[in-house]
Amino acid sequence: MMAPFMKRFVLSLALFGLASCATTPPNTVASTHDYALMSATPYNAEIAVGRERLQRFLAKADAKKRAILAQNPVVAVEAYVLTAGEVGPLFRRLNSGGGYVQDFTNRGTTEVKFLLLFDSRNGQLVSDDGVLVIYTPERGHVGMFGGISALYIGKGW
Repeated sequence: MMAPFMKRFVLSLALFGLASCATTPPNTVASTHDYALMSATPYNAEIAVGRERLQRFLAKADAKKRAILAQNPVVAVEAYVLTAGEVGPLFRRLNSGGGYVQDFTNRGTTEVKFLLLFDSRNGQLVSDDGVLVIYTPERGHVGMFGGISALYIGKGW
């Protein structure tokens, strides 16, 4: 019962610090667009979910998918979904008019995905932090997440 509250509280504190430092608008150049709004530290359960999804993806990967991984071994995996209203600093950032969400009236209910970036060669996290995103590339496409190029697989592929 306390776990959801603590998760929101910890994420809010972590994101508040990051949001207060973020003053530049997102890059709008399509080829270098970074999908990450901010970073956050994952819980062990989120890491376990992400690693399980990565392993399932790798077990089912055909030759085409393995060829993509050979060129870009980092994989972005969805570990958790929440709403922007659950994360105070992110909600304030969205309300500041940064152009992240088109629908002004529903910003608080905007779905936010928490992605973890794994190295597909060894199954380890690329960074201690994951990234919070609203938009993603299509599954199976490469995108930038917190300055790291990664193959986006979402919950699997």
